[in-house]
Amino acid sequence: VKITEEGMEFLEYVRQIDRQIENIYAIKKKKEEKCNLSIATVYSSVILQSFLDFQNIDKRRNSQDFIIENNQDDIIEQIISGEVRLGIIQGSKISDSYRNLYYQKYDLENNIILKNIPVKVIVYEGNPLSKRKSIDLSEIRGYPLVCYRNTKKEEFLDILNVSNKHDILYVSDRGSFFDAIRSGKYISLTMEISHQQKRYSGCRCIPIENPKLSVDIQYIKQKQYHLNEREKEFLQFLKESMKKEML
Repeated sequence: VKITEEGMEFLEYVRQIDRQIENIYAIKKKKEEKCNLSIATVYSSVILQSFLDFQNIDKRRNSQDFIIENNQDDIIEQIISGEVRLGIIQGSKISDSYRNLYYQKYDLENNIILKNIPVKVIVYEGNPLSKRKSIDLSEIRGYPLVCYRNTKKEEFLDILNVSNKHDILYVSDRGSFFDAIRSGKYISLTMEISHQQKRYSGCRCIPIENPKLSVDIQYIKQKQYHLNEREKEFLQFLKESMKKEML
């Protein structure tokens, strides 16, 4: 049996494809061997401070880490596009119900870092609510609200049972968020932990008693991506840091 000229041409293309496949696997291997952190996270003083604390105690040097704060939907898009490798978001029964379909569609996986972190009301010290030890959720509906842009209606307005016509200020970064709170006009919901208040002076986090609300902190990644050792260490450090803050 002799290979025809067409067969020889076919085999050459097969060899090219095989080389390209090897290159693709090499990219994945190189990516997994990197020890840098590539993270997109929800806006959070707690998470960002944990990231900085982890860097301070980490013995490795010359790592070129990357962290960006963003809204939850954009974080998922950044994972899908490969712009970042690890996303840290807030989860709840409401958000998980519609995000799980998205995860399946784009072959993502989500894992819980810490469950049942209380959601609180954040207000300026001059606000009458700041003197309270706890707040009923219905009491805050009369106040103007501030939240991050592209916040899902189900994750904010539906929880508070307010309409789209409610007085709401949408902001794009954490600095603007806290400036709006400090203006005394706006209040909001937050998962920030009361022990962290020294990091945003002038504001108070007050527990919600009726109904009690909580969120889970989750990380998401592409299913085929395997976390490097430093990423695993950071996620464990973040978990322990947040546990300590909640005590």
